[in-house]
Amino acid sequence: MTRRQQLILFVLGLATVSICTVAFALTMSLWRQTSTSVMAADRLFAATAQTDGGLAWQVAPTPVGSPPIVPVGPEGEPVYPPTLTSTPTRPPTPTNTRVPTWTPSPTYTPTVTRIPTDTPVPTPTDTSTPVPPSEAPAAQPSAPTPTPTPEFPYDAMTEVFDTGTPQMTRVTGMVWRVTSVTLALYDGEPGYQMRLVDPNGNEHLSDVSGLGGTDSTCRDCGDNQRMNMKVEIRPYVPGMYRVALMQGDEQKSREVEFTLAPSPQQYVHVNFVPWQ
Repeated sequence: MTRRQQLILFVLGLATVSICTVAFALTMSLWRQTSTSVMAADRLFAATAQTDGGLAWQVAPTPVGSPPIVPVGPEGEPVYPPTLTSTPTRPPTPTNTRVPTWTPSPTYTPTVTRIPTDTPVPTPTDTSTPVPPSEAPAAQPSAPTPTPTPEFPYDAMTEVFDTGTPQMTRVTGMVWRVTSVTLALYDGEPGYQMRLVDPNGNEHLSDVSGLGGTDSTCRDCGDNQRMNMKVEIRPYVPGMYRVALMQGDEQKSREVEFTLAPSPQQYVHVNFVPWQ
């Protein structure tokens, strides 16, 4: 319900209350006038009764056929009582006035306005102007890098252990052959020898390698290696040595160096592994 409708209902209610109040006042005024007339008549009858020596309600009966007795005033004028007419008053019909109900207006809720954020202006990127194809230098194709070919078919790797044989320079070796790459099976390659150069420049050849191999010391020893050839020189001479793999007069591996300490005495094992 709008405020205008509520205001109209409120004015109609006030008008209804005002009409009822005026009607009630008119009714009370009419009732007072009627009561005043009755009291005046009662006083007149009481005065007449006192004049005649009796009460107002002790008036002698009027004989049949005789003219009515008209009371006379102090100066002899006839006094007629007022005619009492009672007008029935219909009680006012109660009016059910509907009191307008006040409906609170909705509370204003401010809407949060998002503050626009400054959008960063993208920085222009300097783009280099491409060189026309006619002016661009022709790219030279790079030559493929050749795969280095090893000088020797075998590589030599030495291991030194502090458990040498007393009074003996001992060097063991193993020439490996790959029997199965898939199954990772390897075995000893026969027909090779080690060439050992001692600190004094003397050359020493090992025995010829055989097929398979054996233990260099003992199976459960910590310095045990798989070998298929060896060099043993008496006595034990500390110093720097050089060793390489030979097949007849051909060198088949690079020459590697190792040093034997004076104490404790040591022995060396050399693995010759093929490149392929």
